[in-house]
Amino acid sequence: MYKQNIISKHIGILCAMPEEIGSTLDKLKNIETKAYGDLNIYSGEWSSSKTFSKSLNIYISIAWSGWGKVSAARAATRLIGHRVNELQIDAIFFTGVAGAIHSKLKQWDIVIANELIQHDMDARPLFKRYEIPALSTVRIKSEKLISNWALFTLKKSKRDGSLEMFGNLHEGLIATGDKFVHEKKEVEKLSKNIEDLIAVEMEGASVAQVAKQEKIPFQIIRVISDEANESSAQDFNEFLIKYNNHSAKLISTLIENIKDAPI
Repeated sequence: MYKQNIISKHIGILCAMPEEIGSTLDKLKNIETKAYGDLNIYSGEWSSSKTFSKSLNIYISIAWSGWGKVSAARAATRLIGHRVNELQIDAIFFTGVAGAIHSKLKQWDIVIANELIQHDMDARPLFKRYEIPALSTVRIKSEKLISNWALFTLKKSKRDGSLEMFGNLHEGLIATGDKFVHEKKEVEKLSKNIEDLIAVEMEGASVAQVAKQEKIPFQIIRVISDEANESSAQDFNEFLIKYNNHSAKLISTLIENIKDAPI
């Protein structure tokens, strides 16, 4: 009798805040929690409204890191080392909110990072400005096949009406640093010093660095919460309340289509 081979994938989902996870945990069954100090990783099998092939099992491990590069790098490292049913992480997705640098970006727009830079990295004169010594590069490039898949998947879902709350989709350079950018002069400085920068946040490039060094596929996906100006704090807080109700939809869209992902 023919026996069907069952393929299992283990996907890591990381955000800085619980609001960026939203109700995603409700979509997991048989959840187990593992504590690493004050970091909790929640793992379970994806319980989908869309029926996966019986030959594919999807396991998800979810955590929120807290703000900043160190917290994000620590959480990414723990998540990558985490196992479910002896399965290691096949890919890690970091998602959440970001501030717009380019004027074309508006609230609720989605940005797929094809490159990331740490705007507070400066080891001159030993290295070039922004260069990450461990990687010998200024810009951390996402894997093109994964970026293309994420962009295609989200665009298709947007056209189908599944992501109606979200705005336009963009692909571009995101900058990360341990500073909440909210002053016009900071935006102007970043725009001047970093060509083609479109958004700024506090975690993505550190997660990308860890993933690169650990040789784990990754993708950073951000939703614009504010325009990185003097009203950013208020805009950010108000947006976060709304985003809590919709963040799970973005994550679900990716997971529901993970069978087509090049990972």
